Amino acid sequence: MSEWSLPQQYMLLAVDRAAHKHRTPLKQTMQTYVCGAGIVALLLDGRLRIAGDGKLEVADAAPTGTEAGDLLLAHLASAKKPKTMRKWMQDIYSIGRFRSAYFAAEAKPLLGDGWLREEKRKVLFVFPAVRYVPHNGAVGRIVRRIRSGMLQPGTVDDTTALLVMLLEASKLAKPYFSASEQDQLRNKLKALQEQQGERWATIRHIRRAIDDMNAVIVTTTVT
Repeated sequence: MSEWSLPQQYMLLAVDRAAHKHRTPLKQTMQTYVCGAGIVALLLDGRLRIAGDGKLEVADAAPTGTEAGDLLLAHLASAKKPKTMRKWMQDIYSIGRFRSAYFAAEAKPLLGDGWLREEKRKVLFVFPAVRYVPHNGAVGRIVRRIRSGMLQPGTVDDTTALLVMLLEASKLAKPYFSASEQDQLRNKLKALQEQQGERWATIRHIRRAIDDMNAVIVTTTVT
């Protein structure tokens, strides 16, 4: 699964219309969550850090090795002054050009490898639009990875745990896991935060960042 970034894994599940049917996230919301997942990944990799005042700071501006990672890091570094996760999410939600460009950069390798495909269509028979469709095998692999890591005994990698947090925050876990399994996932996350101690200190900061991100998206979508 290491060939797919955290935002790519989230994207593959988020665009799965076969699973979500009429509850598929709106384009603006989905793109914002994917950008948020990218920020979470940069925090996990130590490229970003959360300062004492809660603002994001670039800790390592070296190339990330991916077009999407470099695009996001450069965007965050270009800010005139540091911003909180909540403020960044508000800005990204409002700036369609950037979130569309970042979403496309994360989707590009998935399209090239056949894990994602585009369906071109017209809205109201007039306006051109693109729908992304994930490969069934990709969705299955991600869900199996979550099951083996979170619902069975063993070591959980940080990326899988963060993916579950993102799915839970955006309410996208339901089609893939039963109600009892969703309870198990939440309990596992809680237990990990209690057991891992210092190793999960960064994850706890990221979890708060995810909560801030979700609060912004939900509030903005409703209003």
